Amino acid sequence: MDFSVHSLHTFEFELSVELQTVLKIANVPSTTGLNQNSLMKLYKNDLTEIVLRLVKVYEKNLKICKSAAVKIDQLKSDQIENQKKLMELQDKQIDSVQQTVKTELKTWADVAKQGVTSKPITKHTVKEAVRSVNDEEKRSKCLLIYGVEEKDNEIPCVIAQNVYRKLNFNPPKIVDSYRVGRKTPGKLRPIKVELKHPTDAMVLLKNAGKLRSTDMSSVYLSPDRNKQEQAAHSKLVAEMRTMIKEDPNKFYFIRNNKVNFIDKK
Repeated sequence: MDFSVHSLHTFEFELSVELQTVLKIANVPSTTGLNQNSLMKLYKNDLTEIVLRLVKVYEKNLKICKSAAVKIDQLKSDQIENQKKLMELQDKQIDSVQQTVKTELKTWADVAKQGVTSKPITKHTVKEAVRSVNDEEKRSKCLLIYGVEEKDNEIPCVIAQNVYRKLNFNPPKIVDSYRVGRKTPGKLRPIKVELKHPTDAMVLLKNAGKLRSTDMSSVYLSPDRNKQEQAAHSKLVAEMRTMIKEDPNKFYFIRNNKVNFIDKK
């Protein structure tokens, strides 16, 4: 038996039915009336039926408990694995920010060693470097949700929370969420979601592929890319489409800034 909230509710209903049957056989109004005296008054066949029904309830309850224990162990393993992934993603994020700072801010010592003044460090240069780092940090807290049907009275925040639930995650603190772009007939605008912490976005993006096995299989997620990253990603998508046409017998995907593929099973 695969444990789920539905199976638990089903068992609760079946248990209620069984108890009502037992009370009817014992001719008592409630479980408080079930005692030695009331059971002693029963015929052997009636008492046997009560025992068999209670054994049936016990066995089903045992199966549910075992299934729940397996599910809990699985969730613990998944949680440990996700924590490891989070730590890896945090390290990558720190490295990315550090690299941006190093690229944008050259020290005076480096300038002196090179003996050039073609790109001197000015107040404007520093402001641009800081702005670039701030923009990257803000984008790291955002993601885009594509493929969700657009409705007049929709609440983007609720849609984002549902995506988290589909991936078995508790929805985090959502700072803001809204449709991006001009509304055009026949075209679905993506939903931009701004979260409180970068790790909240990283977790969802890392597990986005699991949506294919849910009733949201047409929905896909994307990080919030800058213009340069968008151009590079568009180039990779075009390359992947060409590869699909040339050899459709493989499954293609983009990872680590390149097109990868595996054989279809």
